[in-house]
Amino acid sequence: MSVNFAIPVGIVIITFISVLLYRFSKNTSNKLMKYIPSIVSALSIALVYLKMSFISQGYEAITDIVVIIFLSFALGVSLLVAVVIDIMNRRKRISLK
Repeated sequence: MSVNFAIPVGIVIITFISVLLYRFSKNTSNKLMKYIPSIVSALSIALVYLKMSFISQGYEAITDIVVIIFLSFALGVSLLVAVVIDIMNRRKRISLK
């Protein structure tokens, strides 16, 4: 798979998933909103891993591993931020009671 083809396809897929999750969480609750980057990062890691396992040939797997490392870092940071926001909101609710 060519990088010139994979990057736009990946951007379109990630945008579609983000918009879908935004629409879903907008109607139900705002609690899901802060987890959208984490969900998208986890799905992206899964897609890159599947690409690495079944499609990549030669040295392409090395670049896939680097992409997985970057996405894992983004996943960790976005989860950490979401948890910190949850803790801050919980403290606000407790102090208001």
